[in-house]
Amino acid sequence: MRFISLAAIAALIVAAPAAAQTTAKAAKPAAAKAGSAKSSKTKARPKLAEPELNIAEKDGFSVMQVAAPESQAFIAAWKIGNGAKVASTRTVADKPLFTFLIFRGCKADADGKCSITADFVITRPDGTVNDENKGVVVWDKAAPADPKKPTIGDGALGYGVDADGPFGKYLVVATVTDKVAGTSVTTQQTLTIAPALAAPSLK
Repeated sequence: MRFISLAAIAALIVAAPAAAQTTAKAAKPAAAKAGSAKSSKTKARPKLAEPELNIAEKDGFSVMQVAAPESQAFIAAWKIGNGAKVASTRTVADKPLFTFLIFRGCKADADGKCSITADFVITRPDGTVNDENKGVVVWDKAAPADPKKPTIGDGALGYGVDADGPFGKYLVVATVTDKVAGTSVTTQQTLTIAPALAAPSLK
C-alpha cells in the first residue's frame, strides 16, 4: 500500500455526482397452498438498504471515500460530474485500486488555510491488519473557495495484490481529521480483489 501524491495534478473543486441509488425489488407474496381456503397472511419484510459507510459528516465537516482503478481518469471524470461512472470497488491481481478522500466544510485558520490529515488501516480478508498509514496529508493549503463544494484531497491511496493474493474482501478504513476544527470522521469501504483471468490457450 502506498500513498501516491497527485501534486502534479491541480486540485479540483467540483460538484459532487449524484449518489447511486439502489432499490430493493419487492418480494413476491407467498403463494397459497393448494386446497387451502385461506391465503397466507405472512408478509415478506422489506430489505433494508445498507448504510453508506463511505460517507461521514460531523459539525459541517464531511468526507466521502471513493475508489477507482485509474486515478487520472477518475479526477477528469469528477471534474465534469461523472466520477461515479468510473468509480469501482472491484479489481483483479496486479491491477490496483486508488482510494480518494473527497471533503467539504473544512475550517480555515487565521491565515485562511485548511489542514486535513488521514489515518488509513487496511484489513485483509481474514480479518488481520495488512497495513497502516498514519498522518497522511489530505489538504494543507488555502481553504477551497467554496466550502460547500466537495474537493478532492491531494493524493490517492494505491492498493492491490499480486498473483499470489490473498484474494477476497479488503476493508479500507480512513479516519480523517480537520486539524483546525479539531473534528474527526471515519469512513470505510470494502474493496474486492479477485484472481486475474487466465489467458485463453492457443491451439
